[in-house]
Amino acid sequence: EKAEDFLALLKHWNALCKKYVVHSSNSSGSDLAQMSNDDEDDKNEALPNDLFEVERLLDICYGDPNKTGNDGLWFKVRWKTYDPSHDSWEPIDGLSDSPECIKEFVQRGYRESILPLPGSVDVICGGPPCQGISGLNRFRNYNEPLEDDRNKQLVVFMDVVNYLRPKYVLMENVVDILKFADGFLGRYALSRLVSMRYQARLGLMVAGCYGLPQFRMRAFLWGSLPSGVFSQNSRFQRMMLLSEESYPMHFRNVSLHTMK
Repeated sequence: EKAEDFLALLKHWNALCKKYVVHSSNSSGSDLAQMSNDDEDDKNEALPNDLFEVERLLDICYGDPNKTGNDGLWFKVRWKTYDPSHDSWEPIDGLSDSPECIKEFVQRGYRESILPLPGSVDVICGGPPCQGISGLNRFRNYNEPLEDDRNKQLVVFMDVVNYLRPKYVLMENVVDILKFADGFLGRYALSRLVSMRYQARLGLMVAGCYGLPQFRMRAFLWGSLPSGVFSQNSRFQRMMLLSEESYPMHFRNVSLHTMK
C-alpha cells in the first residue's frame, strides 16, 4: 500500500465516521429495530443462483485492488449464501444498494478503532525510504531531491503527521539526510514540524552504543505538540547531544534548539 493511498484512506474514513457515527446517533430506537427486523427477513429469503447480495463488509482500502486503472475507496465484501472463496473487493459506488452494510461496518470499525482519526493518535514513528538519500546511491538527484519518488515519501510522512496531529513524532533516517544536497531533506523535515507548531529536536544515535554489533549511525527527528514535554532522561539527553561536531555546519544552529 502506498503512503499516499493510506493518507487518502484516513481522510475517507474520517468522512465516513462523521456520516455514519455522529449523524446516526440521532436515529431513534424504533428505526434501528425496524432495520434489524428487515435484515432478519432478508436472511430468510432464498436468492437466485445468479444473484449476488451483500451479507457484510469485511475490510476497507483506498487504491486499486482489482487493477482497474482507477484509484478509489473499496470494500471487501462477503456475499450472502456464498463462502469466503467468493469474497471480492468492490468500489463504494457499487454498493449504493447496501447503505446499512456500510453503516454497520463503519460503526463497528469506529468502536474497534480499526483506523486512526485526527486527534486520537499518541505517536507516529516512521522512516521514509533512504535509497534516494544514501551515499551508496551513485545516482542521487542533487538538484531536485523531491523529484525522486522515494524521497517524496518524506513529504507524505509529514502530511500524515499534519492530518492526524499526534502528540509525538519520531522519524529515523540515514545520516546523509543531513548532508545530501546541503541537507535539503533534513531541513525540509525539520521545518515542516516547526511550521505545524511542533517542538522539534534532532539527534544522532550509534547502534553500537545500544548493544548492536555494528557501528551504524542514524539520524532521529523528534517532535512534540506544544503541550507535550520531551524526556529529561539523561540517556535521552546524551543521545541528543551526541557529537554536535558531527552535524553538518548548516544544522549546528538548530539541531539542539527546542522550537516552541
